[in-house]
Amino acid sequence: MTRIRTRIACVLIALAFAIPARAADPPPSQAGQSPGVADNGERAKDAKKEPPAPAGTPADASTPGPPDAGAPAAAVQADDPDLDVNLAQPDFMLSALPTTLRVPRNRLTFRLTHRFNSPLEDSGIGDLWGMDSGALIGFEFRYGVVPGGQVGFYRTSDSTIQLFSQYDVFTQSARMPVGIAAFGSIEGTDNFTDTYSPTIGAVISREIGTRAAIYAHPFWVNNTNPEPSDLVDDNSTTIIGFGLRLRVLSATYFVVEAAPRASGYAPGTTHVSFGIEQRAGGHLFQLTFANNQGTTLANVARGGPSGNNWYLGFNLARKFF
Repeated sequence: MTRIRTRIACVLIALAFAIPARAADPPPSQAGQSPGVADNGERAKDAKKEPPAPAGTPADASTPGPPDAGAPAAAVQADDPDLDVNLAQPDFMLSALPTTLRVPRNRLTFRLTHRFNSPLEDSGIGDLWGMDSGALIGFEFRYGVVPGGQVGFYRTSDSTIQLFSQYDVFTQSARMPVGIAAFGSIEGTDNFTDTYSPTIGAVISREIGTRAAIYAHPFWVNNTNPEPSDLVDDNSTTIIGFGLRLRVLSATYFVVEAAPRASGYAPGTTHVSFGIEQRAGGHLFQLTFANNQGTTLANVARGGPSGNNWYLGFNLARKFF
């Protein structure tokens, strides 16, 4: 059964790559000049070459006039800056922790996650480093509902469903050194019918030019202890996550994240993950290594198993814009 799930995941990956992606990189432009906009000096020269129209000559019907107040909303959204490629933040997630990248309004994204079951130290070339052992698979849909606001649905193959939302409170600018987004989610096991774990917190980011972005994730996660709440002292976990995404080549990135537990229920080891990823148009593929198979926030808060266990996995993201 686990091999069938793995093969189904591979088919989904092939289908995702078969859909042509719109080129995400903006076209090159001259310094100080926006793409697609003619140079003001050239316009001035053209204006001098054209003789003035004689008096009484009707205006050319092709001369552009003021913007039509009734222009369709789609034309206005075509200028949405959220549609532009963000070289410092190419994706909405690091590995299991979110970023502050905004989803454009009325646009959709998809993400597939895969964490193989066998630790790397117990596997090798014979089973392709755990690839024959089955995997914890997840898929996500994310949608931009308003400028700066997004909602999402994420389900893993152990029947856990996570619903989440995120809204930009502050965007990094000349006057604001960091970006801050409010984040909230709730996940439930057994297809959202049992053991609910809500999360509230913030995602804080700092972009360093187009080469890097650093993150902090103060989150409070409730109901992280699987034991009955009346039998335990701690039934929630506060984590202070942090992460880094570094662009090492034009479209290649190094990613690392960790989620230390500041207080509350903290079994096993602190979640740590690192990986290498490649951006290709609207696709992003990440090969990841983590000490924890968990990809929902409650599982991240619970940490990984004790010992030096590392798991191979990957993420595949697709933007439909």
